[in-house]
Amino acid sequence: MPTRELISNLILCDILIIRTGKIVIMPDRCIFSYMTVDTSDILQQISELDEMIEIINQRISIITEKVREQYLLTSSTMSSSQNYLLSGIQKSPSPKNYIITNRGIEVVGEQEITPVSEFLDTVIQYANEPSRKIMILKELLKHLQKMNEMTPNNP
Repeated sequence: MPTRELISNLILCDILIIRTGKIVIMPDRCIFSYMTVDTSDILQQISELDEMIEIINQRISIITEKVREQYLLTSSTMSSSQNYLLSGIQKSPSPKNYIITNRGIEVVGEQEITPVSEFLDTVIQYANEPSRKIMILKELLKHLQKMNEMTPNNP
């Protein structure tokens, strides 16, 4: 009985019965036609996912800008004696304690003061993935709500 050459262990035709692992090939049946996939459909789905991610990134940017504005507004209404600890917020791999004041963001134990908008940009950029950025925005918003509760001159 004539046998055909196996091409990548997938194209098996005109063989009475061949068992290759868990695949059984019957006469007059070529599994290659069943194994091919319409890649254009998959490519379209990938393109749609890419577009969705771009939309999510744009929305993250819009919301980040709103959070930045609110932080600037709230910190500007704080008195010189008020401060707030931004626990759980990171802008680099080495965890530090950040305090927001009416002058900006200070690192506990250091003299440097970072402008609020610059600090928030760095925090969001450090997150680097959309899902992580969303989590950070949620954390920042929780802190903002607590800051607003403690600031008597809140607009």
